[in-house]
Amino acid sequence: MALLLLVRPAQAQEIVTPLSVIPRPGTNAPLLKAGGLNELFLYDNAQQTLPVVDDFSVDRTRYLNAQQGDPNVNLTETIYLLEVGGLSTPDMAFLTDTSYHYTIDEQPDTLIITQVPNPAFVVIVRDFSSYPVTEQSMYAWPPYTVIDTVGTTTPDTLALDPTLIQDSLLVYMVDPDPRSYINPDNTLRPWILWADDDAYVNSTFALNPPTIGVATLDGMDRTGYPYMPDDPNVNGLADKLTSVPINLAYPPGDSIYLSFFCEPIGRSGDDLAHAEDSLRLELYAPNEQTWTRVWSSPGTAAPDRFQQVMVPITDPKFLKVGFKMRFSNDATLGGPVDQWHIDYVRLDRNRTAADTILQDVAFVYQEAGLLQTFTSVPYAKFIQAPGSYMAQQVDLEQRNNDTQDKFITWGYGVTSDCGWSATRGSYGNNISNNASSNFNSVHPVNSGADPLVYDVAACNDAAFLTAKFWTNATPDVCAYNDTMAWTQEISNYYSYDDGTAEAGYSLNQTGAKQAYRFDTQGEDSLRALRMYFSPIFTYDPPPVNNPPNGSFIITVWSSLNPEVILFQNISFSSPEYRTWGPDHFVEYPLDSTIAVNGTFYVGWVQTNDTRMNLGMDKNRNNQDKMFYKVGQNWLTSGQEASWMIRPVMVAAVDPFVGLEEVTPEDALLSIFPNPAGDAFQVRTGGPGTLAAGVELIDPMGRLVRRWMPGERSLSVQDVAPGPYIVRLVGREGGTLGQGRLIVQH
Repeated sequence: MALLLLVRPAQAQEIVTPLSVIPRPGTNAPLLKAGGLNELFLYDNAQQTLPVVDDFSVDRTRYLNAQQGDPNVNLTETIYLLEVGGLSTPDMAFLTDTSYHYTIDEQPDTLIITQVPNPAFVVIVRDFSSYPVTEQSMYAWPPYTVIDTVGTTTPDTLALDPTLIQDSLLVYMVDPDPRSYINPDNTLRPWILWADDDAYVNSTFALNPPTIGVATLDGMDRTGYPYMPDDPNVNGLADKLTSVPINLAYPPGDSIYLSFFCEPIGRSGDDLAHAEDSLRLELYAPNEQTWTRVWSSPGTAAPDRFQQVMVPITDPKFLKVGFKMRFSNDATLGGPVDQWHIDYVRLDRNRTAADTILQDVAFVYQEAGLLQTFTSVPYAKFIQAPGSYMAQQVDLEQRNNDTQDKFITWGYGVTSDCGWSATRGSYGNNISNNASSNFNSVHPVNSGADPLVYDVAACNDAAFLTAKFWTNATPDVCAYNDTMAWTQEISNYYSYDDGTAEAGYSLNQTGAKQAYRFDTQGEDSLRALRMYFSPIFTYDPPPVNNPPNGSFIITVWSSLNPEVILFQNISFSSPEYRTWGPDHFVEYPLDSTIAVNGTFYVGWVQTNDTRMNLGMDKNRNNQDKMFYKVGQNWLTSGQEASWMIRPVMVAAVDPFVGLEEVTPEDALLSIFPNPAGDAFQVRTGGPGTLAAGVELIDPMGRLVRRWMPGERSLSVQDVAPGPYIVRLVGREGGTLGQGRLIVQH
């Protein structure tokens, strides 16, 4: 159970926390859509047969995101909530309490009222909260009261609010996925192995996996959001990884074993281990329709180290058609914490407890393209000197999981979206002393006898280039982990990160500064920063830290020693989050486009002490470019990682939004005199400014002075010299305009 940062640090410092969310676009949260049309999608998956193998280098998950109208979705049943006498009609409505028919007889000397219950119906009421639906029979009455006055021709009927109203559940069947998976023995199996999508298949969170790709179980649901965001420190059952049905109808003597690798912790930023943060394995007995736990491990297992688990399956109740296996974990239900990573699941017959060797050579980690230092650079800069941006070589980590040395070769190829391609091979090999070990494979790029440089001449102001690496060894049981692809964007921004965050980075002091160094070639026009934040949920009572309440001023430096501010936004910014768009980055425009040349630094000055959880890529190390200041001096970050901040340049095309870029216009607000000694005035042509008050804000976001609407000469005689923000505030508190003022006495 990860009780994250329960004590606020006593001094300003760098803080690393697990991410709050990792949203998965297109994954619908509910199976039954409340408050609207009730729909249920049942997924038909083809049965697996032995051998079953999955190393998670490809994603074999069945994503439960089908919608009505998809070509593989068919309506199979409509189930009605209410039924009477075998019939269901759209207008059915009833009361669960008795309704009455009143007869009123007015006599000369008395009033006689007779009350008779309305006729009751036997109603079948179904429960849509689970499937298969359940039902019960009950008595119900018409939702009205009848008042019949003797001597009148028509009784009065008074409608009552019904407690039972007809509804329906539309049940759809989703066809099996038609794709095939090539098993190590070169036989075909159905592609889908996992029937639910709670687990997160990824290649970034695990440390030293046997092969590239793992399934991560944590405290987040299938949509990538915490199970219990309002009570994030509650511990309980979290993710499941459940197989489709498997034909295991074999005699007990066939020596069937299930094996897998697992590792706790990893790169999540959560280094707290508790016994209750456990992983378990359950097996399904088809005839009994029961799950049995056959293995478990506490959360205090050796962190960041994969262990292989061997589970014999001998009980006849499991040796049936329709067998299933299920991994699940207990975790803190507030985010991607208490992680367990599962790799290389194997289920087969004729195995023994000693069958632990993988005759497999594989990549271990993802590579982010063929550029030197950067993962992306602006197109306009790249085409001026393409070779200067290319890496001399790319070093990739591989692993020989076999106990025998292998003759291993490797190579790569590149394709672009504008027709260019290139292949490089036969340049590297490893022939000895590689058994049961990781090794570095060198891939020459802009070096050697045949240097490679991206050719983007045929591209139109932006290029997307896909590099595909491969490795080869014989024997090698799994082909999927022998290849690895990465698409590199050359468009209008610089980046060091690989686009995926594994943790959040924060400072906790008002006035703290954060600066990211970029070394560029020649002059360019900087117009915005793109940043990835994880600000939605909090873990820090008391007091509660709410990242969207963070505030900062975007700042650009030309030097940190001495500190020279090249530009600073007038407007304040706060962490924002997107569940759509490229890698969920948010673009923060500069108040005006500025010229940068050579080395510059981008970042911000915090205007409060809220921790803002900037995304941090822990798979690429650019620590020497990350600087922060919480006292008198700038310090190099202690994190071996890359911040997810990307400076955006003016360009003809912006693939981020798919539109031509527009240079921002200057605000229609003037402050004079500026600098000001004793007083200043504000003029603007904007609507509604006659009713505007004026606020003076210092660089830390503190309100220094406020003037009422209508005041002309605004005195700053007793205000300390320095830069300030002048903000026009409307009657309802909204900002009508703002500008920068320098006070000089």
